Amino acid sequence: MAMIKETDPRFAGIEKKIGIFVITAIAGIALVAVFIGVQQDIFIPKTTIFFVTESGQDLSEGMAVKLRGFKIGKVRKVLLDDSARVTVELSLNKKYMKWIRTDSRAKLVKEGLIGESIIEITRGAPEAKEIESTGVIPFEREKGIGEMAEELKTEIKPLLSDIRQIFQYVNDPNGDIKQALKNVKKVTADIDATRQHLDTLLKDTNKNISSVTAKIDPALSSAKQTLETAGAMIKKIDKDIPQIMEKIDKSLDNVREATEEFKKSASQIPPIIEKGNELTGSTKEVLDSVKQVWPISSYIEEPKEKTLKMDSYE
Repeated sequence: MAMIKETDPRFAGIEKKIGIFVITAIAGIALVAVFIGVQQDIFIPKTTIFFVTESGQDLSEGMAVKLRGFKIGKVRKVLLDDSARVTVELSLNKKYMKWIRTDSRAKLVKEGLIGESIIEITRGAPEAKEIESTGVIPFEREKGIGEMAEELKTEIKPLLSDIRQIFQYVNDPNGDIKQALKNVKKVTADIDATRQHLDTLLKDTNKNISSVTAKIDPALSSAKQTLETAGAMIKKIDKDIPQIMEKIDKSLDNVREATEEFKKSASQIPPIIEKGNELTGSTKEVLDSVKQVWPISSYIEEPKEKTLKMDSYE
């Protein structure tokens, strides 16, 4: 095989091309490193603070540290010191340190019910002093399911005891509840009997009402006829009243005229009475004479005196 000559046009400027490729690769690696650094907050100023706990359970390096739900840093180291206590180093973005004060607390919590564990730092009071770098803040753990179950068990025990006593009280045959239920049952039976009695009374009342209604209907019809007759009579009386009043007026006029005539003839009455008395006396004398004449005297009996009978006050 023939040797490739250095003057081969395919290799002209190869050193330059390799240099450009290497520079481009280095620039790309640098950009990736910068991007990763930005993502990992490598280029952001940090402040280190600590907290101490009795156990490192659920604590690990790289855990997120959040304030009000926003990530402000991460757990840098988890160390076990000489006294067997766990020291946790937190690396926090410096710009968020203005909210972390001496009264702030670090708390281990879970994001959601089954989410991963994070460190939640509470905001300090405005009047509290800002925590310095390498400062230590208090730490507390969120209660786990086991702890909450134990506390719940402790709180539920007295409640269960009370419920048991209530059931015993309710089920006591001689207790107030059972006696009250018996009384209610008795009252219910009495009410049922009373209802049946009322049903009977209502049936009898319905029968009586039907009977009375049957009797009232003819009476109402008769009363209606009577009222119609009375109405007709009243109409007739109303019609005849003017004629009757006219006759009464005429009668009163006649009485008035007769009274006037009587007044005029009153002066002639005394002589007439005297003549009547004289005539009566003469008539008596004639009758006495006739009584003594026979045979008339034999048919006339002498009047006997009779004693008046005493009667009651009727």
